[in-house]
Order: sequence, then structure tokens, then C-alpha cells
Amino acid sequence: MSPPQSATTPTTTTAPTDQQTYLEVWGDTVNGRHLAISVAVGSVVGASALLAAQSLFERVVSEPSLAQAYSLLVGIAACLLAGVVCGIFIKPKRIVALAAADAESIDGVITTMSEQRQGLGTLADIPEQSRQELRELGLYDHFAAAEAEHAQASKTSPSKTSPSNPPKDGGRA
Repeated sequence: MSPPQSATTPTTTTAPTDQQTYLEVWGDTVNGRHLAISVAVGSVVGASALLAAQSLFERVVSEPSLAQAYSLLVGIAACLLAGVVCGIFIKPKRIVALAAADAESIDGVITTMSEQRQGLGTLADIPEQSRQELRELGLYDHFAAAEAEHAQASKTSPSKTSPSNPPKDGGRA
């Protein structure tokens, strides 16, 4: 897998198909027909495994509550197996595409970060590996420009704690 060449933002689109009904379930969009198939498969496989295991364990295990607990575990395992099988046979409908973020939005995010209480810091403060990752993502130059701009602004603006403008807390931290 090759590293990304520029800053990217994932976007999700749905492949166009004819007459498909999509539903929103737990914050995700699903095909209604495939959801119904998956629920039916899970119910049939889970209930069948539960009843078969209950019949088997009632004959093998002397304690009825223990047989019931074991058969419940088998039923849960069967439901998980049905979920895996449905996940294999019913493929996702979404296509995730990476769209390049424009320089303006990247600079806007960096400006917002620099205005926060802790600020941006400097590129010299981060490890070389992190700087290399920023270069690979195409973000290093944006952060370097913001750092230079901040340094230039701090040189031209007067210090907030100059003798003519003492701190309001008496200089205590």
C-alpha cells in the first residue's frame, strides 16, 4: 500500500441501482431487502442451533440449567456465524472515494487550531517521523507557513506583558 500523496478527506457515495429501498438503521444506511434476508438467516440459523443444542445437551448434561446455558451459548455462536456469512455474501453498497482537500480549507483548520488555548507549537517540537508523515500527506508546508506567519506576527505585535501593560493577576501563574 503506497502512502497518500496529498491531504484527503473520505467521502461516501452510494452506487446507483434501480428501485432499491434504503433504510437508516443505527446511523447507517442499508438496503431494506438485504437487511430482511440477513435477519431471516440469522433468526433461522440461531433458533435452529439453539433448539438442536438444547435437545443434545438435555440428554448429555445432568443439570438442566447447565444444559440451557450451553445451548444458549451455541445459539449465540450460530448467530455470530450467520452474521459473518451474511457479511461475506451481501456486499456493501457504498463506494468510499478519497477527495483531495483544497489548500484553503486546510489553512482554515490550521488557523482554528492555532487560535485554541495551547496553540500549534512548532514543527521542531515534533519527532522526525511525524514531520515525515506530514510531508507525505502534503501538510508540512501548510504548517510551516502557519508557523512562519505566527513568528512574523509575534515580532510585529507588542508583548502582552510589557512593563506599560502589566498582567492583571499581578504576574503570578
